[in-house]
Amino acid sequence: MRKLVVLVLLFATARVAVAADGPVERWARAVGGRGNVAAVKSLYREGTLTFAGMTGSIKVWRTADGKYRKEEQVGPYSNVETFDGTNGSVQQGSAAARAVTGAELGIFLSKSFANWSAVFFVFFPERRHGTLRVNADDTIAFTPEGGIEWLVTLDPQTSLPKTMTHKEGDRTITVTFTSYETVGALRLEKELRRTTGDPRMDSVISFTKTVIDAPVTPALFSP
Repeated sequence: MRKLVVLVLLFATARVAVAADGPVERWARAVGGRGNVAAVKSLYREGTLTFAGMTGSIKVWRTADGKYRKEEQVGPYSNVETFDGTNGSVQQGSAAARAVTGAELGIFLSKSFANWSAVFFVFFPERRHGTLRVNADDTIAFTPEGGIEWLVTLDPQTSLPKTMTHKEGDRTITVTFTSYETVGALRLEKELRRTTGDPRMDSVISFTKTVIDAPVTPALFSP
């Protein structure tokens, strides 16, 4: 009987050890630790954006609770997206900003946790509204409530995201993280490549500035 109890305890301990060293925990340690991520309230990043043979600029503001603003300018093309946690808008060129609805709003809900900001959703179950799943191949799938699914593949050497994929309509969008940098106590992507299946729509982002806990106001996330 005593031997059986010991075996049960050893098995239970082994299961805990496996969970503690699962892909989400490895990712959390690699990026700088849950504690350091939990302290982040907002993030501002800017850099260069290469698209269709032209190079322009990108600026992105994000909050830990899922608000974001993205401004892109490449040649004659400009695009501004905002999301306040409930409502989204997009403005292209000099046209008036328009509200996004339906399936497009679902994409915006998930874009709230795109790229590095996925940590805000994946690491903190108590904050989460949606689902999280670790697949048998250690890929991590998460879906913000009302949004679309992201699939994250970690680099086996660094445990940092190697790719993130999602669908927009019938297109599969793949973001490949080609390099990382250290900002304070955190590891963030330095360069990423976005492919859509159509080479004309592929792009490269290289970040040149990052501000953790940059000041933000509600107006920033409005059209």
